[in-house]
Amino acid sequence: MHKMKERLSDLASTDQLVLPLPGGGRTAQRHAALHEFGRLDLGLARLIEAHTDALAIIGEAGRAARPGNLYGVWASDGPASLLILSRGDDGSLRLNGTKRYCTGAPFLDAALVTARLGEEVLLLDVSANAKGLTVDPSEWASPAFSETLTASVAFDNVTVREHDIVGGPNWYLTRPGFWHGALGPAACWAGGASGLVDAARELNRRDPHSRAQLGALAAADWGLRAFLARAGEEIDADPQDTAGQARRRALMVRHLIERMCTDVLDRFGRATGPQLLAFDTRVAQRYSELTLYIRQCHAERDLATIPPG
Repeated sequence: MHKMKERLSDLASTDQLVLPLPGGGRTAQRHAALHEFGRLDLGLARLIEAHTDALAIIGEAGRAARPGNLYGVWASDGPASLLILSRGDDGSLRLNGTKRYCTGAPFLDAALVTARLGEEVLLLDVSANAKGLTVDPSEWASPAFSETLTASVAFDNVTVREHDIVGGPNWYLTRPGFWHGALGPAACWAGGASGLVDAARELNRRDPHSRAQLGALAAADWGLRAFLARAGEEIDADPQDTAGQARRRALMVRHLIERMCTDVLDRFGRATGPQLLAFDTRVAQRYSELTLYIRQCHAERDLATIPPG
């Protein structure tokens, strides 16, 4: 068994992967749990966030997950990452194309994947062992997240049942939970940054300039947790997004956390010098993973779409 799957299975066996659902009254606690996973291990947190997001999505659709399965969410769409669902004359459904950024593809049991059927976007619950599915981890060039075995997955006439469709056409993108769930990765980014703050504290250089950087890092650590707590409280106050604020809030909080993580990355080297980045494998890995992970924030493309308050 791959070591990451073994770790996930161990956590699942003790119910540590059962997190409060978004909008269920304890969203701040959900964010705090994801933050803590990110603080301990960013690669593991990335897998946990996807699995727990998948379970939340399946629950929001009023369905049950595949029993005992560890899930991914493979929903990155673009010219090089697109699945097409087609319906044959006999009514059968077939899935073709390639998905990139499929974290954990070689060892997960199932995944929620997005696909196009004409102009519609559908979400599908697909077994990772489906016939016609080929996993290729060779394209991933970065050492960041190497342990998660992020891969490209090719779908060649993969059979899909009607029952595998989660929600209706375009449901995945239009449900309130889409934007509530968008803060899950941000909670992991924040945890990754807090882990760097921990490492800087432990090194504890005493010169005044390093101490000033440590003070700024401590403030960032507090701010990251505060953003997540406040966002969780607001989600629980209106889980069905009757005020239409879910998207606006998610984009703003993701922006704020991405900016604060960027500040932590910059200040970390100023506070610690090259020592940890050069000689501490875990710190160097975390630094590179956080640098890559926060690029899930779409930066100015998102900011330009935030409606005024």
